Amino acid sequence: MKKLLCIAISMLCIAIATVIPTGSAETVAEPISVTETETTTVTETETTTVIETTTEPPTKTMTVVATAYCSCVKCCGVYAKNRPNGVVYTASGAIAKANHTIAVDTKVIPFGTTVLIDGKKYVAEDTGSAVKGNKIDIYFDSHEQALEWGRQIVEIEVL
Repeated sequence: MKKLLCIAISMLCIAIATVIPTGSAETVAEPISVTETETTTVTETETTTVIETTTEPPTKTMTVVATAYCSCVKCCGVYAKNRPNGVVYTASGAIAKANHTIAVDTKVIPFGTTVLIDGKKYVAEDTGSAVKGNKIDIYFDSHEQALEWGRQIVEIEVL
């Protein structure tokens, strides 16, 4: 039993020493904080020792300038005129939805990334000519709603 315990401890030390968090090849502009949690579980049976190591994905908190847009000509320019059947397609090919779609700089936040803004989940599905660096643009159903949001500096959590 002592030999089995020594082997388990040795394997645990090796497993912990070899787990190195990996970063993205892309650079995220000015992240405020990064949190990563690692859990290691050792389970013993009569003949086998199992070591499981899981790492939760890191979360990033960023301060961004958040503006708003809708599908009108004022917000989208020439792209507002090309709406087949009134459907608003984003740069990623998704259909734009209020309380869901945000435009991002894909060098900072890649398409498909989920972010929390004021406790609500949004998905990076669009881009915009003025959306560069730590800026996002939140999609709204109407121009009035977009104007009501205006321009705000907010903290977002990148999931």
